[in-house]
Amino acid sequence: MYFDLKGLKLAIIGGGDPCVEILDHLTGPGLKDMGIQVLMVADTIDIVRGIVRAKELNIPTANDYNAVCDLSGLDLILKLKNDELLSCILEKVNSERMSIIDLDNYGAMSFINYLKAETEKIRIRKRIQTRDMCKEEIADLFERFSTRINEIAENRIAYLEEEHRDLQKMEKELNQIIQGSMIPTFIINNEHMITHWNGACEELTGYPAYELVGTDRQWAPFRSAKRPTLADVVVAQMDEKEVHKYYGNAWRKCKIINEAYEVEEFFPHLGENGKWIFFTAAPIKSPDGKVIGAIQTLRDRTEDKKAQEEIELQDQELSKLHEKYKKSEEKYRSLFNENPNPIFIIDSQTFEILDVNHRVQENYGYSKSELLGTSFLEIGEKTDDTIKQGMQGLTQGGSMLFTKKRHWRKTGQCFFVNIKVVKVVFSHRDVLIASTTDITESVEKETQLIQAGKLATLGTMAAGMAHEINQPLNVIQICADLIQKMVKKGVAIPDDELVGMAKDIIENVARASGVIKHVRDFARQSERDLKKLNINDPITDVFKVLGHQLSVHSIEKTLELSENLPQIRAEHNRLEQVFINLVTNAIDAMDEKASKTQEPVKKMLTIKTFAKNGYVVATVSDTGVGMNEEVKNKIFEPFFTTKDTGKGTGLGTSISFGIIKDYSGTIDVESVEGEGACFTITFPAIKIGKN
Repeated sequence: MYFDLKGLKLAIIGGGDPCVEILDHLTGPGLKDMGIQVLMVADTIDIVRGIVRAKELNIPTANDYNAVCDLSGLDLILKLKNDELLSCILEKVNSERMSIIDLDNYGAMSFINYLKAETEKIRIRKRIQTRDMCKEEIADLFERFSTRINEIAENRIAYLEEEHRDLQKMEKELNQIIQGSMIPTFIINNEHMITHWNGACEELTGYPAYELVGTDRQWAPFRSAKRPTLADVVVAQMDEKEVHKYYGNAWRKCKIINEAYEVEEFFPHLGENGKWIFFTAAPIKSPDGKVIGAIQTLRDRTEDKKAQEEIELQDQELSKLHEKYKKSEEKYRSLFNENPNPIFIIDSQTFEILDVNHRVQENYGYSKSELLGTSFLEIGEKTDDTIKQGMQGLTQGGSMLFTKKRHWRKTGQCFFVNIKVVKVVFSHRDVLIASTTDITESVEKETQLIQAGKLATLGTMAAGMAHEINQPLNVIQICADLIQKMVKKGVAIPDDELVGMAKDIIENVARASGVIKHVRDFARQSERDLKKLNINDPITDVFKVLGHQLSVHSIEKTLELSENLPQIRAEHNRLEQVFINLVTNAIDAMDEKASKTQEPVKKMLTIKTFAKNGYVVATVSDTGVGMNEEVKNKIFEPFFTTKDTGKGTGLGTSISFGIIKDYSGTIDVESVEGEGACFTITFPAIKIGKN
């Protein structure tokens, strides 16, 4: 490091500790006569010692490196700092006009020793020039200068030895890292000689390191004749045309490492069946940016290639399957949409509608987009929880039929459907497939049949109704006659008697009115409107119209109606019709038994209600003629009757069976011929908290 300091104009980048010592020497008395000018000290940190010292010496400072480049008349830039930004900034400097010295710690120390030596030389020269000196004094000055030079040399040698030891240590560590790496790796120097060939590389290629290290035979494991490896391409800094000559279109620039290359090739002679090898080569550079070697890594991609080929084959198979599936899906989508019944695909957890066929849109009047995401329960009776409970209880592959359920179209029009629900797996998720069948016409016909049954029942009830109305009319008549006679005789009627008769008239008018209203309500055609009710209520109302019938036929009745029964979901009017049918049938059965014997027959009608295991149960038993097995098996068939011609239609028990089934109930019969019969009706109770 030798250059002329006289009149030197310089700037320093980096305000660390070396900067302070350099400033002190350059501005000190020893080099004052050299006319050295420090034009600026720059560092991004204002509080470093070099910046502080420069300010004390009235030397301009800057925290922007560009300010140094803008200085005019500059001869030298001392770069004491390693900063990535500096490389880009200093590229703008005219290197022909000024010099840039990049000093690491050792370089800074050498520069400081150079300044010290120059200072000492100037001091000695001045002493020699200003006075006469004897040989001894000159020898003494020379000895002292030589000692100073030796000290500098010894310091430099010590530093170099320390640096050499560090380099040896680093090289040893590098060797250990390379040798210990599981990635096959080799390194060449700038003369294309192999310096490292690790164990993983030996295992992959079958070539031991001792045969190759120190040679330029890095091509040998891969080629039959000498040809540049990718590492050689990097060291030689070949242009792209040359690289293409050796590797064709197989090579590419590495996206991660600058100036690195990648290539993948198949080598049939490696291993038993050949190997696919993926190479990456990157340059090794000196601190000044010169390429001094290259490192090449190898990766066996044979298994990856096999897997890729298998994946490609699978993709081809999947593509074929996809085409088949697409055609199959189109076929089933066509069947789905053209099905004569509306079909809903429903989420098994939330009951949200996931898909519908065209029939849904036609029958319900909604567009597909309006239905998707809404609950299937929204298009039916929200208060009917039987559908929700039933669907929640379905297992995989299970199905359930819900009959005579009320649904609404978009227009608000009500219609009746049977719903068949199946739980399946569709598109890797559990779903419910619900198909609805419009049965509105059959429900209307059934309603007409039930109404006809009611009217037939009213015919048998006529005598009882006449008695129920005649009794209050007789009381009214008696009270009216008495009042009329008293008035004609001019006899004053005591107030308490008049009030009593008025009260009797009012009560009996109400009684007669109630009977008439009840008969009118019973006769009226009712809509299917399920409500919560206590089963005891329709049973009690039966005897408002049949009470006298039992008396006329000498029948004793026993009602054992349990209190605090759970409610059921049904229609009062229709349930009353069921119990009227059962009671009138019981009366006929007991009369038939009495007609077959001359002996007195005890006629007993017993009705009980009670709760059992989440159900409400009602039993109607009699002491009539009973039934044999043949009659029991046909009792609920339409138009089947055991009564004489003209006395029965054969619809009563059939209609009753249909009504009970509509309310999710069951009816069973137990009977011994000649001893009577017992009908048991069971309905599911409404759970507490359900609407």
